[in-house]
Amino acid sequence: MRLLLFVILSGIIIVGCNQEQQSEDENATRNETSEEDSAENNTSEEESSEESEAMADSSGEPEDDNIEGDGNPEESEEKPPEDLLGGTSFKDGYWINYKGEDDPRNHMMRSDYIDYDPEKDYTVTVASYVSYYYGEEFIKTNSYGHGGPKIIEKVPEADRVIISVEKVRSDELEFYDAAMEGAAKGEEVNTTPEEFVGRGRLVEENLSGQIMFGQEFLAEENLMRGEVIDENGNFVEEEDHAVTEALEYDPSASYAITVPASISYYRGSEFMETMEIEDAPAYIPAVDGANYINISFDEEFIYELNVIEVE
Repeated sequence: MRLLLFVILSGIIIVGCNQEQQSEDENATRNETSEEDSAENNTSEEESSEESEAMADSSGEPEDDNIEGDGNPEESEEKPPEDLLGGTSFKDGYWINYKGEDDPRNHMMRSDYIDYDPEKDYTVTVASYVSYYYGEEFIKTNSYGHGGPKIIEKVPEADRVIISVEKVRSDELEFYDAAMEGAAKGEEVNTTPEEFVGRGRLVEENLSGQIMFGQEFLAEENLMRGEVIDENGNFVEEEDHAVTEALEYDPSASYAITVPASISYYRGSEFMETMEIEDAPAYIPAVDGANYINISFDEEFIYELNVIEVE
């Protein structure tokens, strides 16, 4: 009997505990659901607030049509040209005279070489002298008078210039590779007499004269194929090259060649020297005492080779 009562009481206690646990679980579930709903509401409120702020920012700052993709404003104006004399050294007490000589003058100063492109306009800002060169070969000196800025003469034979100026004007001297506003053009005075004017770079468009050797003269008997003449006057084998026959040469005349080549000079049968021409067309250097030349060249230029006695 006691055992039966114990079993019944145990069953009642277990059922009560299960009901309490179920009630606690339901309460916990309701609490979690409430917290999730609250979090969702907070998130919605934050998103709504952010959207409102974004709209306010968008309406408060108008778009700039001149802003590029990287956020930088477009440049509406080109940069002004730079003074080419910046960093250029000057020699005090000298100028380049009409003969191209570095002439001492206490009141003058002159620049070092400045690169020059004959396709461009250049402006010098004060009265000065501009001397034109091809490499170190003097061509001529122009005077650019008095007064304001001047656009200097274009000299296609030149690739460098030197500017000479009075010391008292040196602080005002500037040199630009552009035609500056207000600069006068065509006011140069060539101070170099014709007998001292250098040739400079060969400008093919201006080349005229008599062809002394060229395509119409080429034949097997005019050429020695597979050979060149070296710097010592020796004939040496060189594939795809050729040497011309001996050509009469007058050192007082002016000659031009239209392709890269080596020129070997002779006095009669006596070898004198070989000079290489890498950039062509070019003038053939004069060698006093020579009366014959041979030309060594790459056969890829065989149909372009001309030697011209320039008028």
